[in-house]
Amino acid sequence: MQHDEGDMSQQVTIEGGPEDIEAYLRERGMTDGLPIIPPTPGRVAEAVAAAGLPAGHVVGDVPPLNAPATVEKIAVNAVMAGCSPEVMPVLIAALDAFCDPQMNAHGVQTTTNPVGPMIVVNGPVRNQLGFNYGAGCFGPGSHTNATVGRALRLALVNIGGATPGEVDKAPLGWPGKATSLCIAENEEASPWPPYHTEMGFDADDNAVTVLAVNGMWPITDMHHEPDQVLHHLTHGLAVSGPCGGHDAPNPFPTVLVMSPVIAEMVASLFPTKQALREHLFAQARVPLDFYPPYRRQPTRDGLQKLGVAIENDRVPIVLSPDHFVILVAGGAGGLQSAGLSCMLGLPTSRPIPYGQAA
Repeated sequence: MQHDEGDMSQQVTIEGGPEDIEAYLRERGMTDGLPIIPPTPGRVAEAVAAAGLPAGHVVGDVPPLNAPATVEKIAVNAVMAGCSPEVMPVLIAALDAFCDPQMNAHGVQTTTNPVGPMIVVNGPVRNQLGFNYGAGCFGPGSHTNATVGRALRLALVNIGGATPGEVDKAPLGWPGKATSLCIAENEEASPWPPYHTEMGFDADDNAVTVLAVNGMWPITDMHHEPDQVLHHLTHGLAVSGPCGGHDAPNPFPTVLVMSPVIAEMVASLFPTKQALREHLFAQARVPLDFYPPYRRQPTRDGLQKLGVAIENDRVPIVLSPDHFVILVAGGAGGLQSAGLSCMLGLPTSRPIPYGQAA
């Protein structure tokens, strides 16, 4: 097997079978608690070859250790997670995005907040590599979604050093952080252009976006009238109410993921995402007295400085309409949506050079 040490991957010989390799890694805090695939030299070499980059190529320095994430090190974690070699370009792009300064990777890796990366994949690569964007896209069941998300989490621990309870200070964590959320957008069923076009890509480009997410909640309504569903969706999205702060407003986005059925109903009222975002900004608010007394005046003052109005003592959950990330994913089995709150980092995208020459 191979074991990361410094800038190189050190080969270690272990007597016994796969369970002994797993025990070796688990004792060193290098797993996520689930069984792993032994990262043998042959498996790692196959993953490196699929990346289309040299083994020693450094994708980025992963905080808080700021250790270099070489293609080989990423491959080691991809193998451990059970990834197929073909997904390496997606994983490399996701790790590159995570290391972008606007993601605030050091904060995400070390905070007491249960925040962790969520991966969103767009473009033809979704179908080429088998990403699930239909029923159950958040899990369980999709090998590609599950292993790519898991590989990113393992890399953040094994390369960046974010060991739970030691460097990663989150007292509780949350299941979405355990293996990292990974979904693709259901572009075929969306009434709007895909999300990556808002990040500067063409619709037929392959792209990955990483968001710093710290929680998820369901928003379900069974009514057949779009305006009734929209009302429930709007106010259900305001559950987290994160915009106010004890010293400054929260500048991070809120994510809305709609199933295709919900999206079609909402699009009948708002033909563009921008119109929907403006509606959500005006209506998805919480009463100021939802915040504890010590946070109310700072919230009011901070928003006023930014020119954000608190109308009738109702606080917007984001600083502007553009702070809503709107995605369409899932199957057609029900009127289901989900809200996800973000913390510490901003959405960051990278192209996926899948199928291209290195």
